[in-house]
Amino acid sequence: MKVKPVVFIDYHVLGIEYLNFVKKLISRIRRIKADFEVLTFQDLDSNENDDWPLETLKAIDNSLITISIIDEDYLNSISGEEEDLTEAFIRINKDKDRYYFPILYKPTNWINTKWLTKSKLYPKSSTITQLSQSEIDEFLNGLSENILGILNLDTSEESKIEDIPKSEDEGIIFISHSHKDADFAELLKLRLEKEQISSWIDNERLKIGQDWREEIDEGINNSLAVIVIITPNSKISEYVTYEWAYAWGKGKKIFPILLEQTELHPRLESLQFLNFTNRTARPWADLISSIRELTP
Repeated sequence: MKVKPVVFIDYHVLGIEYLNFVKKLISRIRRIKADFEVLTFQDLDSNENDDWPLETLKAIDNSLITISIIDEDYLNSISGEEEDLTEAFIRINKDKDRYYFPILYKPTNWINTKWLTKSKLYPKSSTITQLSQSEIDEFLNGLSENILGILNLDTSEESKIEDIPKSEDEGIIFISHSHKDADFAELLKLRLEKEQISSWIDNERLKIGQDWREEIDEGINNSLAVIVIITPNSKISEYVTYEWAYAWGKGKKIFPILLEQTELHPRLESLQFLNFTNRTARPWADLISSIRELTP
């Protein structure tokens, strides 16, 4: 009998507004329609005595997905266990089959916290307390979508890719997508990273004042291949059209991923696309093996 995957949510127990957000997060994740277990800090048998650090580390090591709700009190509560936690979170980042989402609840001095400097913080370029209520709901929707994608990936037989040989240097993969499809782009980036494949997403790199075409041209020129996420949103996106057309002109390998049923551009129709419209049977293995075929 297969063991259910575990989503572990770690947090402290101080602050009413903080705990209200934690409760909302837990409620949202438990509504995800997938076969998994949600374990929280409060569920640990020893969270009220001196054994809680060990139990927390066990929960982290036994979870498919770990979520930390970060603020100053959280960091202070675990400061004495930082070395062990650093090792645990480093193990997650190195393990292609596990995922870590540290959520920055409010502005916090985390720069000297080792495991956080090695992790990607959420939300992007902000904190929960700096978001409006609608923005928080949008963030939770995106996080839930990523978690559902990971859970489906974990249970899908088509996603098993352990036998595909790895290359030491995969090269950079440029991910072209509409910003309205950013949730799946993030999931895609996570999956590639777990397979030790570096990726480039324009909304992570471009800064205010930069010429977007110049920066995108450089990103594509330095890429091994371009993945185009195909949806009705991307079809009408000036950015996406420019990106795959420029890549085509430069002779780059293009991998169209059909995320939603969409009429393809005539040029893209001539390429073999991967059908990702079925969440529970996405051909991740085909995508990874196709990318690796491009390397020596």
